[in-house]
Amino acid sequence: AGDRAEVLQDTDLTDVDLVRAHLRLRVPASVPAGLAWEVSMVVDGAKLARATCLPGRQRVLTDLAANVSKLAGVHAVGVRLELVEA
Repeated sequence: AGDRAEVLQDTDLTDVDLVRAHLRLRVPASVPAGLAWEVSMVVDGAKLARATCLPGRQRVLTDLAANVSKLAGVHAVGVRLELVEA
C-alpha cells in the first residue's frame, strides 16, 4: 500500500462551491488480495472526497465532489489514485 499517482492544478476557488470529477475506475484482478484502489479529490494535499474499488471490479463515479465553499483564492486542486488496504 502507499503507491500513488496524482494530478494537480492551481485553481482559483473564489465563489466556487463544489469541485467535481467524473471517473471510471477499473482495477486489475492482479492487484494483491487485501488491497484496493482509492481515488480522492484533494485540495492543498487534504482528501476532501474519496471512493474505493476492489481488485477485478469497475466503478463509474459521477458524484465524486469536494465541498470548497469556504475556500477563496488559489489552491492546489487534484485527483489522487492510491493503493490502500481494503
